[in-house]
Amino acid sequence: MKRTESTKFPSSVQLFKFCQKVMMHQRGNKRVNDQEIGNILEFNPSDCSHWKRGEKSVRSVFSLAKLAETLKVESAIIHDLATGASLIDEAFFEYQESNTLAQVIEKAKASGTDAMLAAQNRVESFVTQLHAQCQFTTPPLYLPEVLRFFSFVQMQPIDMIDRLSRILRTKPGHYAINYRKGDLKSQTRMSVLKDLSRIIFEAERSRFPELGALNESLLAYEQLLFIANLLVPKAMLREEMGRLDNRRNVVSELSALFWVPKSLVCFQIQESVRTPAVNMNVSRPNTTSSNIGARDAM
Repeated sequence: MKRTESTKFPSSVQLFKFCQKVMMHQRGNKRVNDQEIGNILEFNPSDCSHWKRGEKSVRSVFSLAKLAETLKVESAIIHDLATGASLIDEAFFEYQESNTLAQVIEKAKASGTDAMLAAQNRVESFVTQLHAQCQFTTPPLYLPEVLRFFSFVQMQPIDMIDRLSRILRTKPGHYAINYRKGDLKSQTRMSVLKDLSRIIFEAERSRFPELGALNESLLAYEQLLFIANLLVPKAMLREEMGRLDNRRNVVSELSALFWVPKSLVCFQIQESVRTPAVNMNVSRPNTTSSNIGARDAM
């Protein structure tokens, strides 16, 4: 009888699968053989096989830097995989989001600077009202506190392996956002809010006249602003940055504090630099208003 053993280096398996998935994505989902991945680190077929099965640890600074450079992936994503801080789905989500941010902003620019600023003001005002209703004063923001103000949207954890979350239309004007059951990651939280933003800004926009008319060129930008400002308010971000030890990894610290992906923190920091502070005031909620109740953990 064959004796089963646990994988010696499970993080290496995740790293190998991630490299394979990225290469396939870059090639339009065309097949990538194992040795093509091993060739990045100049591994022979035996070493490559050991890496794939988790029998060889791939964690050296030089190896991780080489993978990041060759695959055109942020080094932090590769490092998190190699150290076990994230799994393949979360890492691939970060990779895709990093690539998407620049495209979203570039598309929004077609509408002009004034239109972008107007959209930003509308979205931030909308988010500020949500923060006030949630009495949000200390990060992180818990999603049930937000969803309770959208009675036509429900959240439900399910066993799901193909994605982090998805939208189901339960009946006209009502939706369920299913998200992956288990250890909740920051990427899952952002994925849920991406689904919520699609419902609010696309399917049910007529419920919220304060958002203005639909502009296809600005739609993805509005949704990104909604997610970023909801989870990482700029005023709060500045406050927390002022408290951090700048000798540490600021992005990682803020990512953990706000419980969001690093790509979202980077975007919001850049937005804070690009946008004058006068346009970014986030009003603090009145702490004397009625109590919403205990927070659910998400």
